[in-house]
Amino acid sequence: MFAAEKLDDSLDFNLVKVVNKFRSHVSRKLRHLDMTSEQWVVLARLWELEGLNQKELAEKIHKDQANTTRILDKVVKKGWVRRLPSADDRRAYRIYLTDEGKRIVETTYPVVLTVKETLAKGVTPRERETLLTLLHKISQNLD
Repeated sequence: MFAAEKLDDSLDFNLVKVVNKFRSHVSRKLRHLDMTSEQWVVLARLWELEGLNQKELAEKIHKDQANTTRILDKVVKKGWVRRLPSADDRRAYRIYLTDEGKRIVETTYPVVLTVKETLAKGVTPRERETLLTLLHKISQNLD
């Protein structure tokens, strides 16, 4: 027989719970734009690193390629992102924000920051640093 860990005491369950709550808050704040938290992450990553190909983007947002394609199809349809043929590989596309996509990121970044501030309320800078260190360590354990 094994010693069962209560779900509410497990690290993985609590990490997922926090992420789901965060995504839910962000999606509610962006609902008026018909934007999900997943779409926002794609736009924010492209704001930081424009011109990624789809595989690179999937890696940078920690999604599989099928989910990344689904999200990209939606944001392309909304006019926030465009795919341009890659000069390096005829089979691949490079992904860029449109002017509208850039405007959307500029508009929504402060909104998402308020959710991040709520998330970190009562957490000291030192605790934040410790938590990030631990999360990086945990992530590396799973690589």
